Amino acid sequence: MNNKCGELFDRCTAVPAADMDHEEWSSRRRQRIGGSDAGGVLGLSSYASPLTVYLEKKGLAPPKTGSPATRRGNLLEPAIRQFARDAFPDLIIEPFPYMLTSKAYPFMGANIDGVIFTEKHVSIGKQEITGLGGHEIKSSKSGYGFGEDEIPDAYYAQVQHYLGVTGLPWIVLSVYILDKEDVRHYPIYRNEEGFIADMIRREQDFWENFVVPGVMPAPLGLDAEEAMITGLFNGDSSALNLGIDASGMCAEYLELNKSIKDMEERKQAIAVEIKSLLLRNIPPEKPCLNPKANKISARAGSFSISWSRYDTKRVDTDALKRDGLFEGYSKTVESGQFRITEKKEA
Repeated sequence: MNNKCGELFDRCTAVPAADMDHEEWSSRRRQRIGGSDAGGVLGLSSYASPLTVYLEKKGLAPPKTGSPATRRGNLLEPAIRQFARDAFPDLIIEPFPYMLTSKAYPFMGANIDGVIFTEKHVSIGKQEITGLGGHEIKSSKSGYGFGEDEIPDAYYAQVQHYLGVTGLPWIVLSVYILDKEDVRHYPIYRNEEGFIADMIRREQDFWENFVVPGVMPAPLGLDAEEAMITGLFNGDSSALNLGIDASGMCAEYLELNKSIKDMEERKQAIAVEIKSLLLRNIPPEKPCLNPKANKISARAGSFSISWSRYDTKRVDTDALKRDGLFEGYSKTVESGQFRITEKKEA
């Protein structure tokens, strides 16, 4: 297959990755924007952002390579590749064990899972492929975001990034959905003017104006950002001066906290009022104190209301402590506290 991949090696610098250890692989990955970074840089991912990608590239946060989802994907990759071979016998499908770096845009890299070649015109779903293309392999627990003709935005960005680096005309994305035990294949053609050109411009801006000079991007408010930033906490007790700009954010934070508290209190008061109305409107022949009546349903205009009660079981920690069993069945979990207070003028 390598003799058919000449254009990839013409457009890119290729480093064999089959025998590369994890440390070298991670180091090389930090030196450019990869396909799995594209969705975060472009703001198209729920799990990554310019901030999280920046922290990874600067070596301030570990890459995602050790996550359970990543390990699962690595284990399933050969099987999913074989599923694709069995489904489309006219395609030659092989792994591609190289790390690619674009010669035109050295800040862009690609680690495609494989290459596909066919001299025939092969139909996959509503699309047709021929010649040389790429292969990207994914696994998904529930298949969320994978429809008949659609894939999650972050994966679309990843594939277009690979097409931008390699110059290939198309990539087939094969995904194994675990809960449905289903393998789906999505041919994706390069979208040069509609996506790739803008993507390259934005990735270059991110690399040259944030990563290279060491300027941390603003957060987008994702849970992934909170988790990554919290993981960088080192307990330094020195007092920092964040300046007047941060004071405005602190004031807004406190105001939002107060608003949330006020809204929660109002929400609770409304809930009590509605529950009282429910109790007052129960017909006498259906007493609400009947132990078997564990749910009340009602309507209010276009709204449906339900109020139910049920039993739950919880661990009695006091009893465990009395019996001397608590320590044997407890574990230490790291937690923290973030608090802002305002110093009142005397």
